[in-house]
Amino acid sequence: MKEEQIAKLMSTLTEEISGIKMALFAAKPVYTHNELMILFGVSARTIRRWRDAGLLGYSQVGDTYLYSKEDVEAFLLGIHHSPQMIKIRR
Repeated sequence: MKEEQIAKLMSTLTEEISGIKMALFAAKPVYTHNELMILFGVSARTIRRWRDAGLLGYSQVGDTYLYSKEDVEAFLLGIHHSPQMIKIRR
């Protein structure tokens, strides 16, 4: 395979994986700590920091942390940055 074909295939796979992640996100009402790590592509420490800072709501059952879909959506809205219009001088 040529490098261009490999790059195109990798791009397609990346898009499909992203779509699968988002479909899982939309369908699931509660997430575990490990599932959030996979979904966001971050470490356990990062999830713990968000939780401890009060940025990410959670429930705890024994040693298990659970994150509701609503809490995850609220977290994402809280860190969302809207695009800004840039003026181009000519």
